[in-house]
Amino acid sequence: MDADRETQEIFLSIQRAAAWMDPFLKLTTMGGILLVQYFARMVTEKKLRAGVFQDFQQFIKLTDGEYDIMNVPAVDTSQISAELHDLGVRHMVLPDLDKEDGMLQVAVYQPDRDKFGAWYQRYILSEMQGGEREVRDLRNLTAGRTSILSLPVEALDVEWKEDFKAMGVNYASLPDLRVGDGQIQIIVANSDLPQVEQWYQLKREDLKKEGITLEDYSTISMTEYSQTGQMSEQSYMESASTDYQEANQKYEGKEKGEAENAVKENQKIKEENAVSFEQYKSDPDYIPLSIDRKTLVEQASRNLQDFWKEGNFACRIPGTWGNREYLLLLPLQQVFVRKERDTYLAFINKNSPPTVIHSETGKAMRGIKEMSGSTFAKKYFDPVMSPSAERKRDRADVDRGQDRSPERMDLYLKKEKKQPDVSIHYKPDPGKPERIIPPPVLKK
Repeated sequence: MDADRETQEIFLSIQRAAAWMDPFLKLTTMGGILLVQYFARMVTEKKLRAGVFQDFQQFIKLTDGEYDIMNVPAVDTSQISAELHDLGVRHMVLPDLDKEDGMLQVAVYQPDRDKFGAWYQRYILSEMQGGEREVRDLRNLTAGRTSILSLPVEALDVEWKEDFKAMGVNYASLPDLRVGDGQIQIIVANSDLPQVEQWYQLKREDLKKEGITLEDYSTISMTEYSQTGQMSEQSYMESASTDYQEANQKYEGKEKGEAENAVKENQKIKEENAVSFEQYKSDPDYIPLSIDRKTLVEQASRNLQDFWKEGNFACRIPGTWGNREYLLLLPLQQVFVRKERDTYLAFINKNSPPTVIHSETGKAMRGIKEMSGSTFAKKYFDPVMSPSAERKRDRADVDRGQDRSPERMDLYLKKEKKQPDVSIHYKPDPGKPERIIPPPVLKK
């Protein structure tokens, strides 16, 4: 594959990326799009290989954008990925943007958060930076009676280690999972907590004389400490080393490039003669829905144009009205205007659950995550009808008082046994640690 074709495919993937994210998770979606753009820029600047971008866009597709980014004190990509794979944690080790900080960033599929959290706590303790004592010796010495303290002294010139040694405080230093937040975390023997409290108050008075206000320290749980390792897409990009930041800076404040324009194009509804229409039409994973503009968009109880500003198309689900009205949300790039201009043709993934929310409360429909797109379409949109037939069916439902609300959809879930049919095979690549391969348990 030549360079021009490879670049073209990268930006085509950017255009498709937003369609793979859950449009109801706005923050996650926007963060994912920003990270997709960032990786595309770094591929263009030859800071990352094209495979990194391709792996990440596939990870977004399979997780619907439902992931957390966690800081892990490590340098061995293959070891971390192998351990998580063995535990069945669906994940992706992200490119190491700063090889000098001793940290890796791992995107973890949110449904596996508990399994990852248990591994994360054990792993952190095994990677203790030490201190006056190692954590194992500290726990043996105190019979496990220890506390985790979070001290707001990261940015201050406070010689706390020397002070603790002079006072005979038994402690161990925990890895700083969020550098720059002003906090450090240490494990201290409970018997030494009064000494630490006395030291802290004296240190606070000394700093006050210098015009520096020292906030209270806090005692936190291991779970709370672990949560300091979570980071946003923006903070992940900001943690990059100088060469990455300089490469990215040339794109900031400039005229929008191909990546940004590709995302911008996703905010428009195209006509059915667009190239992307044929792509969706020929894709076996997608099925079409006919949506009447007047009855399902204009006659909805709220202004659906508000969703368009967020890059989402919304329509009322046929047969739902008033306080039982539900909306189907789709990325705008999956919806097309028919030639007669009074009908939309939307494409939904037949294997994935659609995004359905209550028109007034915005809450996701109960049980929708267990329903495939094809089952949803058959219940509410199949067969594809003409606009006039669609209006007649809606009016007939209201006249008969028929309850077609999504709240009764759970009755249909018992009949459906969806089998996951998508997986990525785990292929360790220790020679190329920046290439990330999700494990085989990542299925949808």
